[in-house]
Amino acid sequence: MEFGLLIGRSYYLGEINPSTHLGNGVGSFTYGGAFRYNLNKRYSLKATVSRTTLQAEDQVSELDFNLARNASFKNEVTEFAGTIEFNFLPYETGDPDHFFSPYLFIGFSIYGSSPEILINDNEVPEADEGQSTNLAYPFGAGLKLSISQKLSLSFEWGFRKTSNDNIDGLPNRFAEIYEWGKDYDNDWFVANNFMLTFMLSDPGPCPAYNF
Repeated sequence: MEFGLLIGRSYYLGEINPSTHLGNGVGSFTYGGAFRYNLNKRYSLKATVSRTTLQAEDQVSELDFNLARNASFKNEVTEFAGTIEFNFLPYETGDPDHFFSPYLFIGFSIYGSSPEILINDNEVPEADEGQSTNLAYPFGAGLKLSISQKLSLSFEWGFRKTSNDNIDGLPNRFAEIYEWGKDYDNDWFVANNFMLTFMLSDPGPCPAYNF
């Protein structure tokens, strides 16, 4: 079993930020905690809780439609995620022969969302539904490294496919005439996180899952 801290950067992908991953002020600081249960040298179960502020604005876009719409938003998001990790190489914290591995992960998460949206510097009260709880599906890749007998450092790039189109709070239509967003395009958010974990239990795989 491993417990630790999580810090990193998160950003949103949707109508206001269709494709920018770096720059233009789309990234925000992320912090939280992590728990990992190593089944064996190939598989681990992980739970994380994290907090960030997702944000984006049309005025940094190169698209004419976004510049004309002039929308911006902020959304304080708290996420609880559970994932399973698969190590490409045998890995064990504290083992000098198996001290690093790239890995893939997939799972599900529940996140709290409360967007605040402005269009042409005016609030959109009808878009404010207050705090809501939603489901997302995290997946991505990472790299883990054993840095001592008990400490492990991980970095991962994880995408969150959400089940709704309301991270940004942008109404898809205004007065049933003007199209501000896309009904068919759910929002995403992405987390680039470092995790430093401390192993509480003695090294060695759980014999029940030693496969």
